Amino acid sequence: MKKTALILCGLVLAPATALAGPTCSPSHDDARVLSGPSADSPHKDWQEGKSFGFGWSLQVGRNAKDKDGTGYYVGDLYDPTGKLATRNVFVIEQEWDCGP
Repeated sequence: MKKTALILCGLVLAPATALAGPTCSPSHDDARVLSGPSADSPHKDWQEGKSFGFGWSLQVGRNAKDKDGTGYYVGDLYDPTGKLATRNVFVIEQEWDCGP
């Protein structure tokens, strides 16, 4: 009975990981990390002067647009070692490259 329950749980939970969006990396070293869907709202942990390299990645959870139609990715930012750095950040779509 326990084995059947474990298999059933695995089948139910497995698709949840497949629902995650693409993983993206910055397309240049001036890419910004924002707190909302506005280029004028830098995230408090990523104010001017703080930068990151190309080894950083963003696990996209959803997309957003501002009133002018600029597209944003919303997701969690990971450092080059794969450690979660900042949750629920906004980045401008044009500043990031996303894989399939």
